[in-house]
Amino acid sequence: MNNEKKVNHLNVYLAKPQYTTVEQVVDTSACQPPVEIPITGYGVGHLFVKRTAPKPPKWASLFQGYVNLDSLAVPGVSAIFFLTVGDRCFALAFGQGGRFLLRDEVWEERFGLLCALNSVDPKSFRCVDVQSLDAIQSHTRIQSGQETTPDQFGLNVEQDMLKAIVGAPLNYALGNRMTGSDSLSVSVKMDLADLPFLLDEYRKKFEAQLSADDYQWVNNMAMVKNSVLTDALEVALNAKLAAAQTDDVWLSIPEIIDWTMVKGFMYTHGAKEIHPDITLKGFLSTVKPGTQLTLDLLRSRDVHCADADHRKVFKSWSIFKCLYAEIDLSGAKYILNDGKWFNVSVDFVTRTDAEFSTIPSSSLKLPEYNGDGEGAYNAMVATAEPAVYALLDDKKKVMHGGGHGQVEICDLLSINREFIHVKLYSKSSVLSHLFAQGFVSGQLIQIDADFRRKTRDRLDLPHKELIQIDKRPAQDEFTIVYAIVSEATGDKLHLPFFSRVNLNNTRKLLIGYGYKVELLKIHVNNDYAKTIKIPPNVHDKGN
Repeated sequence: MNNEKKVNHLNVYLAKPQYTTVEQVVDTSACQPPVEIPITGYGVGHLFVKRTAPKPPKWASLFQGYVNLDSLAVPGVSAIFFLTVGDRCFALAFGQGGRFLLRDEVWEERFGLLCALNSVDPKSFRCVDVQSLDAIQSHTRIQSGQETTPDQFGLNVEQDMLKAIVGAPLNYALGNRMTGSDSLSVSVKMDLADLPFLLDEYRKKFEAQLSADDYQWVNNMAMVKNSVLTDALEVALNAKLAAAQTDDVWLSIPEIIDWTMVKGFMYTHGAKEIHPDITLKGFLSTVKPGTQLTLDLLRSRDVHCADADHRKVFKSWSIFKCLYAEIDLSGAKYILNDGKWFNVSVDFVTRTDAEFSTIPSSSLKLPEYNGDGEGAYNAMVATAEPAVYALLDDKKKVMHGGGHGQVEICDLLSINREFIHVKLYSKSSVLSHLFAQGFVSGQLIQIDADFRRKTRDRLDLPHKELIQIDKRPAQDEFTIVYAIVSEATGDKLHLPFFSRVNLNNTRKLLIGYGYKVELLKIHVNNDYAKTIKIPPNVHDKGN
């Protein structure tokens, strides 16, 4: 008799501590009566099986009329095995539908990820899933053709949220391959008697501290997926709104827009006035006196881009989509950004803010913003002082190979060797796009003589002489200035948290390329900041 243990593939979920019964964890309504499975020393586990009627695979419909689809039909079987080990409950999912037999939000969200990080050999990584909080907030899976270390995947520990990893455990008793996300998927030689030991070891790995040297950054940020916590955060934010405590709450444009089409914003379609920017103050001016400001109200109201004739153009968004907020709850920091809540480590917030505070403010004295978009503003600055500023905005983008396509050198180049990038204040994703523009351009100017030639070709004297084709800029010869138009009072820029993270990271890279990096706040003209009333002869036709 062959007693060698076989490799089994397990998909393990750990229930949160407050869920202690099978009824709380498993939706048994569609399952057959449970099979009780005794495990010596650990009591009884319960196996719940769900069978579905035979049906042909989806691809078979392509050949309907040529083959008998009923002959291809197969029954579906999925299952959950529920077992308590110590004082924690585990659920093992089997089959394609096993996961869906679990009740929503009863499991530990990052159980598999943290368990795997504390289990796998740091030299055995094969795949990582990350969500990047950059300009497009992308979700990416990066795979390696061979086992390697986490740093070889090019992760940005300041901006990337790790979602899943694949690697080989150091202790082969825990498995020969692990995939960690919310659940733990593991291939391991075992039989049923080994299961309680394995589950308890996985729990211990989940609860262990991450290596401060290798993985502590994983806890910098995590998306909140628990609806109970989300509800608590919304209660806290509603209380903040009701008390008019809005220092860390504001509205901003959620994406890049074409300012040549947009004159301003209306909080009601067909409104009698256009607001120059999206602000909480502007929205509140359209709310009936005595109305309670709540998130439900913000979800129910929209803001519309409008042209000079008060007609709706381009896009509309819910006010909630434009909302940014920071909430402290139970000793933790949470941020609402683009409609999603994030849990941000307090230490990470402190480090980020301390680094952001060291970014110098530019001494440039650019004129106030008078409306009509960034392009019109840049042209106005260059026209007013042509000896100082050269115009290099969208109309003079450089076509450049190597995967770059069109590259915007900058908006304005000053005779004092300042690459100035101008953007109206917006949400994190828009500002991240601004920072990325400055980085790509700055990098190419340093490393690519052909790009320097193309840049020089777009300039007239005396600015042309600032760029040398065959000579890279010297250390600290040029300054990259991020100039942001903001209606807020004071000279200090208050950027969204993820924009501060992004700018800190971008600045480090640009300093490495030999640039100085500065911030500049462009103030808004008082006349522009006023709402624009609808003229008597203009009638919005609702198009």
